[in-house]
Amino acid sequence: MSGSVALVTGASGFVGSHIVDELLRRGVRVRCLLRGTSSRRWLDGKPVEYVEGDVCRREGLDQAVEGAAWIVHAAGLTHARNAAEFHRANAWGTENLLDAAGHADPRPRRFLYISSQAAAGPSLDGAPVTEAMAPRPVSAYGSSKLVGETMTMLAADRFPVTTIRPPTVYGPRETALLKYFRAVKHHLRPYLGGARSFSVVFAEDHARAVWAALNQDAAVGQVYFVGGPDVTNYEEMGSLIQRAMGTWAVRLPIPALLLQAGALAGELAGAVTRRTPFFSREKFREITAGAWIVSSRKIREQLGWAPQMPLEPGLRATAAWYREAGWV
Repeated sequence: MSGSVALVTGASGFVGSHIVDELLRRGVRVRCLLRGTSSRRWLDGKPVEYVEGDVCRREGLDQAVEGAAWIVHAAGLTHARNAAEFHRANAWGTENLLDAAGHADPRPRRFLYISSQAAAGPSLDGAPVTEAMAPRPVSAYGSSKLVGETMTMLAADRFPVTTIRPPTVYGPRETALLKYFRAVKHHLRPYLGGARSFSVVFAEDHARAVWAALNQDAAVGQVYFVGGPDVTNYEEMGSLIQRAMGTWAVRLPIPALLLQAGALAGELAGAVTRRTPFFSREKFREITAGAWIVSSRKIREQLGWAPQMPLEPGLRATAAWYREAGWV
């Protein structure tokens, strides 16, 4: 693949920037599709090409895909004010990029869609969710990612396609889990009631899975969960973060009613300020829907991918990065 061009959307984000790093490490020429307002802090100084554009607008995407042998579509909204915003970015945005790829000459050798575990939904019986199970999203976000998946797989008659569904991705540069690290730094360890289990994957392991899916023929037309090696829960995760921070913290239970009230308050504040709320009733439904655990057996067996970073050292590496960056 050395010398070939890979277009990465969402390259300025947490997940996308780690994918860029992996592709560069493998000798791939990387082209980043960025909006004019996108930060380039994780890309500055790296040998990448920039193309300005927005997947939500069809104009400009032909230039972005021109000559790209591989397209990694990692752009998308994880927080929005309503279902229409999710659908516009995650479904229509995917459709626009697929249309541009279909008109490219030559067409890409692989179109890889970064979906989400949310597209499949939680476990109904506590057992890991597999790719063979019918998707059951419980949120507008999950539904919009599932539509993006469907559009991607329907494009298989035009060029080779693959979909990856990561669970919770963590590691350096991640900002959502950062809030928990900061709470622990101030000696508070929030705890959500219940023994809900969930899968996680370290950002660099996820990026390696992208590499495996891009350059193996067995991945064509397939959907893969990418998780592991650990399954954790809120209690264990909090304890491990406390250990990674090397401090003491008071366990602070958060009742479900209080969490639900916080979700409503977040929505109201977002409506007043016209900003996207970080926490909403949508996210509350996802959190309380059950166990979010997946099986990555399929990608292990078909592509030979295996996660290399266990949870505890991964959290230590994340904490060390936060400290060096001055975030905690």
